[in-house]
Amino acid sequence: MSYLPQKKGSPVNRGIVKIILIYILVGGLWILFSDSILPHFTNDITILTHLATAKGLFYVLVTAALLYFLIYNYTNEIKHAEENFHESEKRYKELANSLPQMIFEIDNQGLIKFTNLASHKMFGYTQDEISAEFSVFDAIVPEDRERARNNMIQIMAGGIHEIEEYSALRKDGTKFPVIIFSTPIITNNLTSGLRGIAIDITERKIMEDQLIKAKEKAEESDKLKSEFLAQMSHEIRTPLNVILSYNSFLKEELAQYLNQEQITGFNSVATAGRRLIRTIDLILNMAEIHAGKLDVRINEINIYSILIDLTNEFEHYAKEKNLELTCINDCDFIPLIKSDGYIVSEVFQNLIDNAIKYTARGRIDIKIYKGIKDRICVAIKDTGIGINPEYMDKLFLPFSQEDSGYSRKFDGNGLGLALVKKYLELINADITVESEKGKGSQFIVYFN
Repeated sequence: MSYLPQKKGSPVNRGIVKIILIYILVGGLWILFSDSILPHFTNDITILTHLATAKGLFYVLVTAALLYFLIYNYTNEIKHAEENFHESEKRYKELANSLPQMIFEIDNQGLIKFTNLASHKMFGYTQDEISAEFSVFDAIVPEDRERARNNMIQIMAGGIHEIEEYSALRKDGTKFPVIIFSTPIITNNLTSGLRGIAIDITERKIMEDQLIKAKEKAEESDKLKSEFLAQMSHEIRTPLNVILSYNSFLKEELAQYLNQEQITGFNSVATAGRRLIRTIDLILNMAEIHAGKLDVRINEINIYSILIDLTNEFEHYAKEKNLELTCINDCDFIPLIKSDGYIVSEVFQNLIDNAIKYTARGRIDIKIYKGIKDRICVAIKDTGIGINPEYMDKLFLPFSQEDSGYSRKFDGNGLGLALVKKYLELINADITVESEKGKGSQFIVYFN
């Protein structure tokens, strides 16, 4: 059993040092001057002899009393130190045994010198079995033992104390996963072993496996959903194209026999059909992105050429609403970018379509310009209804619309801007929105 003595500067030690110094001083003076003082009291040799003897006996008694005092105090000091040590050791064991994790100490050979109660429950060994020269490596599966030994040597040599995961071995031969964190035990400036904790992570592993399976199942379900949407959209679009084509054919063939109401009916069928095809296209595109089937092909493209084609395509739609649609290139060069031409076209098709849809009067201006760090930027500005600030955070969410419900004024499915955001992420481009309710909006796309 070991104990820690009082510190050198403690009050008890300082008192003992003072007593010893006083005793040495008084004793030395007594020895030096007593023989020269005694003859002044008497010249009788017999009396002097008796006085010298009494002086010696007095010195011995004082010495014995002082030694008793010193030994008594030092013994009490040792006793208190041992009591404190045992109390501290008791508290340490109680604390260690109250923890659900294994706490251990091993020597530099890997032999276990201390474990708490949790270790017996974790590994199935009794206290006597662990105390009888039990090696920590016996509790690790053979294939992990060499790695465990190397880690032990590295930590004892002052290496990084990392958390390591091992496959542990119970007494009955069953295996279970544990993580171990250990630090060196330093005694007299030498590493005498390791001290650490081991945690059974069986439940965590089960939860991780369940999460992985749930994630895989969710991904598979999402993939099946996207494939289903793509298949169903295709099945709907094919006959719809036939209907629209036949509707156009009948309108042309019967043009001279139709009244205004019948012409309006044919136009309504065409408009509704185009709207449905547009919705199907958006669903198909979103499903394609979610399924990871969209092939991004990067080439050098002329962004101005794409926007001019789209402007011409939407010009008839804008004129139907008496809107002015313009496209200008504000760069002093041909705006070439490296991107996917199909994706870029789809992005601006959605943005221009939205700008016309939500603008009752005024204009839509498309401008290409050079931004910060020479980035090619495209701004689409309208004089439409604008967007509420409260809705901005939901602007790019799928199936989200500011005006929803049966009473909404504008058609649509809420996929257009969500698709724009997904497309721009695929081609590493950014988008910002500036809007004021009742005055209009401006969408700016930044190409890298």
